[in-house]
Amino acid sequence: MRSRARGRFLCAVAAVAVLGILPLGLVISRALESDSQLLETVSSPEAVDALLGTLHLSVGTTLFAVLLGTTLAWLTTRTDLPWKGFFRSTLTIPYIIPPYIAAVAWITLANPSVGLLNQLLGEGTLDIYSMTGLTWVLGLSFYPYVYLTVRAALESADPSLEDAARMSGAGTWRVLKDVALPLMRPAMIASGGLVFMATASAFGAPVLIGNAARLDFLSTSIFDAYASGLGGMATASSLACLLFVFALVPMLLRGAHHAVLTGKAARPTLVRLGRARGLVLTAMTAFVLIGILIPAAAVAVTGFLRVAGDLSPSNFTLENFAVLGEPENSEAILTSLGLAALAATAAVALGGLIAWLQVKTRTKGRHLLSGLAALPLATPGTVLALGLILVWTTPLRLTNTIWILLIAYVAKYVALAARSIGEGLGTVDDALPEAARVSGARGLLLLRTIWIPLVLPSIVAGWFLVFMPSFSELTMSVLLIGPDTQTVGTQMFKMRDYASPTSASVLATVVLALVIGSNLLLRRLSKGRYGV
Repeated sequence: MRSRARGRFLCAVAAVAVLGILPLGLVISRALESDSQLLETVSSPEAVDALLGTLHLSVGTTLFAVLLGTTLAWLTTRTDLPWKGFFRSTLTIPYIIPPYIAAVAWITLANPSVGLLNQLLGEGTLDIYSMTGLTWVLGLSFYPYVYLTVRAALESADPSLEDAARMSGAGTWRVLKDVALPLMRPAMIASGGLVFMATASAFGAPVLIGNAARLDFLSTSIFDAYASGLGGMATASSLACLLFVFALVPMLLRGAHHAVLTGKAARPTLVRLGRARGLVLTAMTAFVLIGILIPAAAVAVTGFLRVAGDLSPSNFTLENFAVLGEPENSEAILTSLGLAALAATAAVALGGLIAWLQVKTRTKGRHLLSGLAALPLATPGTVLALGLILVWTTPLRLTNTIWILLIAYVAKYVALAARSIGEGLGTVDDALPEAARVSGARGLLLLRTIWIPLVLPSIVAGWFLVFMPSFSELTMSVLLIGPDTQTVGTQMFKMRDYASPTSASVLATVVLALVIGSNLLLRRLSKGRYGV
């Protein structure tokens, strides 16, 4: 039994190493081949501008997301705000929408010349093509990281601490400042680190908005260097090492030890908003409309316009949806669906093995294996994609093929499947599989009759958690895509940047419908345990 588990462990280690660790190692190795070239690249004026731009954007987005997410979490857990169920569900929607879709939405709304909002407010009133505009877009995309983390911390924290402070005469603001805020601080720091890294590694929104605003970032500079051709890989690898440093921020913050007193003895005493209740409710409703619903509606409406920005009745048409029947677009949708389904299935198989080794065995190194599997998820997609190009150029030439995209999606998201299945395995009593084993069940029979049925909800959840981001992935795909292949993300990027904004909105609507629909199906199948 131990030898079999050890063999499976070695197979899992080999798979994780080839998928995620070897590519990252090759990127670092390529950058360090010539110390002088590395130093020359990262100290060049262009690299310094890109680094400063990335820092500026990441710090600004993180501060905005932490302030917004923390405020929303406190209002929906510690106050008597009405419609909490509605807000708790709606506020998490941006979590499942790709940031580049959000960028498309806000370009539609706040383009300085033809934006829908500028038609109401006056031309040039809002300008999305700026650092402030990009920070706004990414902040709205990433605040759910903070909101969900801080909300969970508040729900698990012992409410008696706040109640004791109130009984001692402390007012609402004193309790918030001296008790609630310290309880939330570890969650704020950890989730802020995730926002910082996600912002630094974002590609779609910075390229759509930043290029027009003449703003330089590391993620877009890596793409430009690689796309430049001869000699570009060395420059791209050097810049990728610089970007990889940003991924260390959430790892270091997550490693900080802290404790939060928890308890289930009593429900928290809700802060009564009093006269401010109506004002806060109005502000929350306005935020949901402006920050979430109107941008989504703007994408869908633009898909029905002949000319973007013109809302006159005569400009509405269904002709734009004919692009879904064009070969390159229909093939892109089918390719993304097929790749996402294959990636989800492969990730569930490998993630299930990793989860089983960690939860149900005592194999030495099993926790290290889980950490290695999670490393690509914490690594900027641009860096991982460059590494995969280096790995699969020789001797097996998979670059510019559909298979390297499949490998990239599995490498990036296998940790999501492993985490989901691991949670399910943790609830299974070992007595059931042990009884089946005593009865003679072995191998595939034991897997098919005991393990899979018992953990099926977690397997389904893991499958969807990989399927959704894989279907709409852009950051890695734009580097790995071949000349004869397109995905939904790359095709929409090409349309938005070069061809037809209205056609891009049609594809964006398809992505929104499928991603949101998949999330709703996941919540239904898992009875609300998974999904947002």
